[in-house]
Amino acid sequence: MEPTYADLSVEPARLGNATVRYGNGRFGGDHLKLDAGGSVEFAFETDEDVVEAVLRVTALVSKSGRSPGYAPMTVLVNGEPVASRMTVPGGGDLPQDCDFAVPGRWLRRGRNQVTVRSGADARTMLWLYRVSVDSVHERGRAARAMASAADERSVLRYTTRRRVHSPAGEERRWEPAGRLLVHVDRGERAPIAQLSWRAADGAEAAIGFQSALGDFHGYHRDADGRLAEYRGHLVERRTYPEGTEGVTVHRFRTEEGWGGGWHASGELRMLVDDGGGAPVERLTWRDQRENSGSVAFEAEADGFLGYYQRVGEGPIGYRGTALAKGPADLV
Repeated sequence: MEPTYADLSVEPARLGNATVRYGNGRFGGDHLKLDAGGSVEFAFETDEDVVEAVLRVTALVSKSGRSPGYAPMTVLVNGEPVASRMTVPGGGDLPQDCDFAVPGRWLRRGRNQVTVRSGADARTMLWLYRVSVDSVHERGRAARAMASAADERSVLRYTTRRRVHSPAGEERRWEPAGRLLVHVDRGERAPIAQLSWRAADGAEAAIGFQSALGDFHGYHRDADGRLAEYRGHLVERRTYPEGTEGVTVHRFRTEEGWGGGWHASGELRMLVDDGGGAPVERLTWRDQRENSGSVAFEAEADGFLGYYQRVGEGPIGYRGTALAKGPADLV
């Protein structure tokens, strides 16, 4: 069956072979909020007989203060219950992937419908992030398609805040810290999950991204050695080269080292600009498919040397030569 999903972490929802309709729900920044009795109707088409399907609902029950919330979730497929008033695990701290087996006899050729409903007696909200359906023989296909669609808008702009670290435990205030621009693309078509970098003046940072890229959290150490918590909130996503006007995007022709030799690979584009002014000299990243890499730049970013590791494989050599210099890199 076709990749079938609804990514509810964006507005409007990003859809694959699906339509969605909400009842008593509203967009909450990077999720859909369902109040008591709220529901989502997720309709999709199939033109084949499916032996068994895997239905994934990514959800969270919002907290009640510091305590776990209460929003029992019911999930129906063409009116048949696959979950009745279940409690989404996790205590309201992180979205959870809830997987359900759907017997093939419950599906039909043509239109099918999944309904996700919050209990009428819910005391807090049910937050929905994603809904997807795969044939049991093609598990993960919808997730890969969803990630690929999300990565089309891979130029990310965040507003940031820092809170200086106090070893003595003194409470410090969060202070505005300007904007952060991020774009790392080597053609894997998977959104970024983690990123760290070091600038030529000694400043460094490491951050982890929320799965829908709406926020990040990490640390930042400035050139004077002052260490601070570092947080960001996404304010804009653009499709390259949009959003990179007036900044330098480094583009490289790359090679991968394995089997005793170097082999041509694809183009790598990199942009990390936190407003500090000093050029980045080292960068390490991991994407949401668990591919990872780390590179150190030559002077003036004429090239780089590093490693790359695809999920499930061993690390390989990675090197690159700049495709353009100076004004030609200003998009």
